[in-house]
Amino acid sequence: MAAALTEKFDNINLLRAFAALSVVAYHVIEYAHWTRFPGDGPLAVFRIGWIGVDLFFAISGFVIVYSALLLYRKAPAAFQRTYWMRRIARIVPLYLLTMALWVAAFETPGFFQMGVSWCSAQIAAHVFFVHNWFAATHGAIDGVNWTLGVEMQFYLLVAILIRWIDRTPGWRIWLWCTLIACSWRGCMFLLHSGDVSRLFIGTSQPPGTLDEFGAGIFLAKWVLDGRVKIPAPRVTWPIAAVSTGWIAMTIFWARADYWIFPAMVLFWHSAFAVFLLCLLAASITLPQVIAFKWLRPLDHLGEVSYGIYLWHLFAIECVILAWGYRGIESLVYVMGLTLIASGLSWRYFEKPIMALARRRPARA
Repeated sequence: MAAALTEKFDNINLLRAFAALSVVAYHVIEYAHWTRFPGDGPLAVFRIGWIGVDLFFAISGFVIVYSALLLYRKAPAAFQRTYWMRRIARIVPLYLLTMALWVAAFETPGFFQMGVSWCSAQIAAHVFFVHNWFAATHGAIDGVNWTLGVEMQFYLLVAILIRWIDRTPGWRIWLWCTLIACSWRGCMFLLHSGDVSRLFIGTSQPPGTLDEFGAGIFLAKWVLDGRVKIPAPRVTWPIAAVSTGWIAMTIFWARADYWIFPAMVLFWHSAFAVFLLCLLAASITLPQVIAFKWLRPLDHLGEVSYGIYLWHLFAIECVILAWGYRGIESLVYVMGLTLIASGLSWRYFEKPIMALARRRPARA
């Protein structure tokens, strides 16, 4: 399973595409009150489209740590500057743009009528990516933005701990991540078990999601270090993904009232992280031609998935809440508007900024 240090894992984009589209479908079902959408069979996965967020976290664990270790091992002295230049260029511009447009389009004038202190607290919390920690700011502007707070805090942890990550075995990192995540979720359950909203906010903080990030970190270390060879055909990982996914989801569906079960809150996401690890491993060990040639349209959707994620609630506000579409029409129109917005923002906004950040030399 050892990989060349310059290897590009195109199939990861297929997972990004699925994660983004599943979140969009889930929100359409919820906002449109689409009660007739299938509740069983393969399509039922879109009723729990929030698992797309978990998949994004595992992907970030792999991609961010993989690229960060490459940068660090190539030029340790220049690491912090290059790392943050690329992370900020990728995340911050579109985040700030969509946040400003959301306030202008959907919150004005109510947003500014709440008082200077309230407005200042909202803006400061979002600008500094700590809005995911507080009930008053969690999801207050372009609701999905809370996950970007989690992501940026993970990026900060990687920047701070890069030396430790570099020298520590991947299995040990994942073990620590899992222990911390389970312990944190246990504390949150004790504090907020009577309030599902606060329990969700508490358990979705970075300490509570570390097992999923840790699965990606483990895989990144495994691939980069190349110390473990797997004497098995490539089909092993897809089979493992199907098996672990079936087990995790069987457990979930048997206890779909997730928040009332302490064991589910504490441990289920750790079991799901095993499935995410197998899914990521399958994507990088299968032929990469699957993405860049055979499934090229989905590969492109994975490329613009960040825009899909940030723009889709704009489309939902228009199509479902303003224009009143329901059912399959709402899904078609939301998907169409979202893909147009994300495609344009990728080509004319995100991609040029990222290219500029990569062209600028990093100085030690």
